[in-house]
Amino acid sequence: MRRSLALVVAALLAGGVAAPAAAVAQTRPPDPVRAVQKQLRQGHGVRISELAAMIDGTYSTAAARIRGQVQLSPKGPVAYDATGYSILVPYDDQETSWRAALGGADWDDITYVGGVTYTHEPPGSLPDGKSWIRWDWKAPEVAVFSHQAINVFDERVLRTLLRGVTGKAVSGGYVYRGVVSHKRLGLPPTGDVKDEIHWSLWTDAKGLPTRLRTTDLVYGREPKMGLSYDTRFLDWGFPLVVTAPPADQVIDSADV
Repeated sequence: MRRSLALVVAALLAGGVAAPAAAVAQTRPPDPVRAVQKQLRQGHGVRISELAAMIDGTYSTAAARIRGQVQLSPKGPVAYDATGYSILVPYDDQETSWRAALGGADWDDITYVGGVTYTHEPPGSLPDGKSWIRWDWKAPEVAVFSHQAINVFDERVLRTLLRGVTGKAVSGGYVYRGVVSHKRLGLPPTGDVKDEIHWSLWTDAKGLPTRLRTTDLVYGREPKMGLSYDTRFLDWGFPLVVTAPPADQVIDSADV
């Protein structure tokens, strides 16, 4: 009888130890690197919306907006359709809202496919029947669907960014935060005293990035000056094959 009771107590204790371990395993954040890798497939796409702002002290001014859709592959992005808005807002106009600024922005439609960049031009700016210019641009100028220094599609960059950083559970997923230098990311130094990027990365419950916010500060002194980028990632994995504009509507940049 005493031996049977001892066995029961031992079993209960074993169960009590196993339960918390299982709970910990269930709340561990999924690996964002693996989540992105699973999306790097031919014909997969992701939608991107990005807002850039200039920082001057405690005041930030909207500077540009990019919206687009990016075609992915096992090697990363290979094509995209994007619309970029350049926003010119006077530094002293602190009452100008971002929405109002976007309403008066200049815009450009850009398509990159097959290693070639095309820009859509306003009506009447090109010879009759032509509406697209084919440019002889080379990398890295072609990657204008985002101005982020942090490339979430690059496995090495993403692993470097997240090394030693623990994700915090938030509504719908997780958030990671940290500070990284251009040198650590393998990027050329900016030449500024304070060469660092403050970043926050949000993911969904599966680990896929949903938002990346960075602040790239310069000068290393007060008042703070630099650039901020806020990028949203939507509809990971939706079917996408980017196509070039109709050939009869395209003109070479050398002929413009």
